[in-house]
Amino acid sequence: MAAVTDDFAKKCQVKHNDTLGRFVVAVDNIRAGETLLVEEPIVILPHLGERRCARCLNLTTNFCSKCQLLPLCEECKDHEERDCQRLADLQLSEEQVQQLQDSQRTEVQSMVKCLLLREHTETRSLYEEMYQMDAQLDARRGTEVWNNYQANVANPLESSGILGKLWQGSDLEKDVELVQRLLAIFDINAFEIRAPESGGSMRGIYRRASLFPHSCMPNLVSAIDDASNGRQLKMYASRFIAAGEILYNCYTNVLLGTQERREILKQGKCFNCNCPRCVDPTELGTHMSSFMCNNCSSTGGYIVLNPETNQWQCLLNPEHTLKREFVANMLERAKEEVFHARDNIYRMELLLAKLSRLLHGNHYVMLDLKQNIAAILRQILQNMAHRPNRKVYERKIRLCQEILLVLKVLAPGINRLKAIALYELANTQAELARKLYTEQELSSTDLLSQLQQTEIMMRESLRMLLFEPLATPEGQLSRSMMRELKELQNDIKILQDGDDVVVR
Repeated sequence: MAAVTDDFAKKCQVKHNDTLGRFVVAVDNIRAGETLLVEEPIVILPHLGERRCARCLNLTTNFCSKCQLLPLCEECKDHEERDCQRLADLQLSEEQVQQLQDSQRTEVQSMVKCLLLREHTETRSLYEEMYQMDAQLDARRGTEVWNNYQANVANPLESSGILGKLWQGSDLEKDVELVQRLLAIFDINAFEIRAPESGGSMRGIYRRASLFPHSCMPNLVSAIDDASNGRQLKMYASRFIAAGEILYNCYTNVLLGTQERREILKQGKCFNCNCPRCVDPTELGTHMSSFMCNNCSSTGGYIVLNPETNQWQCLLNPEHTLKREFVANMLERAKEEVFHARDNIYRMELLLAKLSRLLHGNHYVMLDLKQNIAAILRQILQNMAHRPNRKVYERKIRLCQEILLVLKVLAPGINRLKAIALYELANTQAELARKLYTEQELSSTDLLSQLQQTEIMMRESLRMLLFEPLATPEGQLSRSMMRELKELQNDIKILQDGDDVVVR
């Protein structure tokens, strides 16, 4: 496994307090885009309910014929020899093996994979580092998650005898508690990794990356090179960071509302977020969780969750309220309608108009709809057989602009979501300008001006994506953008020379 780069020790200092536990501060000033950390995971694990091949990480229901405990797909003949041999040496009975292979107990294999790290002198230090990670055991004890893990992971491992047979000299009673600790470490500290199949995902445990605490307004970006065998993770600064600042990563989707983000963090990570965005009812003026106030809509009244009263109240008139039950039910119905409207642009546009009477235009449900509509419009514009008219281009441009306005507030500095939205906007504007030029609705002078504006946006988008690992989808996009940028610059030069552009 690759060692952590020296830059972490030079640029970062690990500290501790009662609120954050272990955290990291910047030793010196850090420039935007500057890399702080590069490392490979201690272990890669499947998501709950899944089994993945111990060698290629593809989904599988088969097991290694030799050790019988670690999954192995039909395409792979073997996996790590020392792990396989160690498990085979346990000589578990057929009944014990079947107990551990139970389809309801998929986390058993993840636990076995991690326990094997302490079996070998080469990996024991990695296991010990993982063991020191935040587990929040007291907060989890007795919860539904705890009881489920106890029934489906800890108890089968104990009754099968595997805990007593691994690592001579271990305390069986302590190891049963250790199982819960490691499972908690997986839940709290894991980073999401793209899986080999399209749309799938896995979890990775990283040695130093887990030290960075959470903020919904982070100053770091994490990028995982999922195309590499090692799934190397890179952490870099999203903006200028002054010496002494705490270094924050974001554990949730920035395009979720405050209640949703907090619930995810509370359930999965066992803490309450009190970052500047979470404590502001308007989410820094973006209103990503705000409802329209029917009584004050003409004067810009929005209903937000008042943190002091814990009630949904109008900013202009606190007497105008919404019941919490109504808010929860309405959002649940809206999400369900969004789900059923997917891939149907007409249903999504109608739903967007319908919800605009209830939700702020920047509400996270509305933004989700706008992203889905923009994605379908992209497919329409890429297929010239559809013969898209001017309104299709203009609709996508408006949607990109609306999404960007939110991202510029919530994700200042370098951000891949913002970079992609900016690219989509620039690309669509350039294509519309070329279309209008061929239809003689735009002069060569106007086309030149439009393409020059597009070049500025394209450069800014590319500047942000160049920090991403080249093998990632974002890295691949940056390569194609560089080619598009050269073509754009060539068109600009032709127009500046007074010649006609050949529209592609």
